[in-house]
Amino acid sequence: MKIYKYFLATLFVILLDQAVKLYVFYTFPFEGYEIKVFGDWFKLNYITNAGMAFGISIAGEYGKLLLTVFRIIACGGIAWYLHQLILKKLPDGLLWSIALILGGAIGSAL
Repeated sequence: MKIYKYFLATLFVILLDQAVKLYVFYTFPFEGYEIKVFGDWFKLNYITNAGMAFGISIAGEYGKLLLTVFRIIACGGIAWYLHQLILKKLPDGLLWSIALILGGAIGSAL
């Protein structure tokens, strides 16, 4: 059970990430829609991103495929690393942190 609790945390983050994305997609009326949380200091904006961080994309016919393969390899590497850390019985704080990072990485890749 010790191994599974961290991967269940990862699954929880993935499901939460996807639920929030679906909520925003179906609730916000248009891309660029803005909600002011704390005046002009903190605002939420609905923006889609077809590439990677900061809107960067890989040009060419196979750019999207290359990015997808990289994401799969990166998420697999993080999952393998988490498994190795669990087997070494490292502190729970580290293991929970890596599990949440893995969930965020997979959620961003979807």
